[in-house]
Amino acid sequence: MSAEPSGLMPLWTLFQQQPLAQGIGLAAMLVGISAFRQRDDGRFRLRLCLYQAAIALHFFLMGASTAALSAGLSCIRTTASGHTRSPWVMLFFLILVWVLGIPQITNPVQWLPILGTTIGTWGLFRAQGITLRLSMLAGGLCWTSHNILIGSIGGSLIEVSFLFVNCHTMYRMWRQPQSSPA
Repeated sequence: MSAEPSGLMPLWTLFQQQPLAQGIGLAAMLVGISAFRQRDDGRFRLRLCLYQAAIALHFFLMGASTAALSAGLSCIRTTASGHTRSPWVMLFFLILVWVLGIPQITNPVQWLPILGTTIGTWGLFRAQGITLRLSMLAGGLCWTSHNILIGSIGGSLIEVSFLFVNCHTMYRMWRQPQSSPA
């Protein structure tokens, strides 16, 4: 299978065609869900990075090079955003994903990971709390669309799960803000 839209094949057919890639994608889903359940931004970033590394491998094995590149860079970017909020570092990661990703685009669906990564990068460097998670929600909508269109079972389930878990976590954060240290 390649990064071309799958025509929404039955799930079992997709799994049979790429069992290793799909299995890694499903395992990554569990790590990713644990990330979006975190209310603490530091723990969120750590688990998000682990998820991004696993899903980069999933996309690489599926032949979705633009998505693999975006996810791999996202792991490095997520780690960096935990250490600095510098707009210059953010700009570095944005330019990097654009310079490396845009030339690989051969199909309109491949723009979605670039857009999702761009939105997520802004959020990780410039936002926190609920605003951070809203930016991840917007980027996640791009990734959800991409994953459905290329036939990524794990990726699709992951992103849909993330949308729900992220919304639930934002609701919990809004209803019950964490107390500030005295």
